Amino acid sequence: MQVSFLGLGIMGAGMAGNILRKHPLTVWNRTAERCAPLVAAGARAAATPAEAVRGADVVISMLSDPAAVDAVLAAALDSLKPGAIVIDMSTVDPATAHRADAQVRARGGRFLDAPVSGSRQPAADGTLIIMAGGDPATLAEARPVLDCMGRVLHVGAVGQGMAMKLVLNGLGAHMMTGFAALLAFGARQGLAPRAMLEVIGAGAFSSPLYASKGPRMMARDFRPDFTLALMRKDQELVLATAAATGCKLPTLAAIKSVLDEAIASGFGEDDLSGVLQLFEKWDGVVVS
Repeated sequence: MQVSFLGLGIMGAGMAGNILRKHPLTVWNRTAERCAPLVAAGARAAATPAEAVRGADVVISMLSDPAAVDAVLAAALDSLKPGAIVIDMSTVDPATAHRADAQVRARGGRFLDAPVSGSRQPAADGTLIIMAGGDPATLAEARPVLDCMGRVLHVGAVGQGMAMKLVLNGLGAHMMTGFAALLAFGARQGLAPRAMLEVIGAGAFSSPLYASKGPRMMARDFRPDFTLALMRKDQELVLATAAATGCKLPTLAAIKSVLDEAIASGFGEDDLSGVLQLFEKWDGVVVS
């Protein structure tokens, strides 16, 4: 299948690389230099989204936010081949997915929303969890491409992929912020950080998130797999969707205020685990 991939950020570059191993690939990125490693591996670079989409059987977008999805699809879709499948794998919201679906269908294409669970390394390894919303027959046709990037789960109609991702990201914000807050609290009580990690990892509240992030936090390694700024963006999407659908999420609203403060303190481009630095600042401790 001829595939086009739009957006080569922290996640997109690895995802596109796995597709390239099995399918001819055209890539586009707003910062064109990011295309170079994939071009060296055999992909074709396009100068515009419209050029990238022309002739593709499957078009994948992996972009930063709803505004970027709207803008890139608006620039690309006039070149869409009739019957082509457009798959938005960005983390946006159900409303954005429904807008994209309408735009794609108006141009004779088919649409899936298929955000992912995972960070930089799973994207590179092809082990993401892909939450797909849309027509099952369209998904079956797209699976040879999606399977290159990870495990595909069909979660419902268009928009349900994004809804599932918001559930995951809202939960993840609770987990990461709570983990950081309680590590700082424990350190303030005189507990050894590595002892806390051992006890948490051995008990009922253990999590792969804590197992992967904890040692890096102890080593002061806040290089981003997924930035705090992006985590805050995702919580804005969750809260906006909750407000639009009559749901109350008071704990997430409080977490967003913590993330706002972390970004104001200069930690926005650090890994999401970098929120620890805000609690250290507040509590007067260093967890290491």
